[in-house]
Amino acid sequence: MPLTHPAVDLTDGAVRLRRWREDDLDCVRAAAQDPRIVEATTVPEVFSVDAGRAFVHRQWSRASNGEGVSLVIADAVAGSALGAVVLMLRPQPGVAGIGYWVVPSARGRGTATRAVMLVSSWALDVAGIERVEAWVEPDNEASRRVLTAAAFAQEGVLRRFLSFPGRRADAVVFSRIRDTRRRDA
Repeated sequence: MPLTHPAVDLTDGAVRLRRWREDDLDCVRAAAQDPRIVEATTVPEVFSVDAGRAFVHRQWSRASNGEGVSLVIADAVAGSALGAVVLMLRPQPGVAGIGYWVVPSARGRGTATRAVMLVSSWALDVAGIERVEAWVEPDNEASRRVLTAAAFAQEGVLRRFLSFPGRRADAVVFSRIRDTRRRDA
C-alpha cells in the first residue's frame, strides 16, 4: 500500500505539515549544522545550494518511489520551515517508521511533538497505516520525550540495531497503533 501526501496540509494552528519547497533551503542549511541530524538522515554533511536542492528533491521523490512521505514542519502562521517529519514504509504491510528533526532554533517549544502527533494521527486515521514505529537511541532523551508526549508506547530495545557511519547503536522501539475499538459502540 503506497503512501501519498495528505490531501491538505496538516495543522494544529501552531505547526503546519506541508510539502517541501526549494525555498526551504535555509532550514536544510541549519540542519546541516547539527551533527546528530546529519548522522541519522540524508541532510548533507556539508551544505551547498546544490546539496540542499538535492536533499529537497529526494524528499519529493519519496512518495513517487513508494518509500513513504516527507513533510516540512513549518510555523503555521509564518510558514517558515522548522524541520522535517517523514513516514517510511516498512516491509511489513501496514507499518510505517517515523523520523523527525527540528532545527536548533525551533527546539523546546513542542514543535516536534506537535508534528509527530499530527502525522501519526493522519497515518493511522486516514492513510490506512496500522502501526507507526520509531527507533531511537537510548541516550536521545529529547526524542523519547517527544514520542511519549505524542501517545507512543515504549516497547523494548533492539541491541546494536542502528547502523551509523563508524558505529552501531541500540534502538529503543516506540509505537503508536490504530485504535481497534469500535468507534460507534
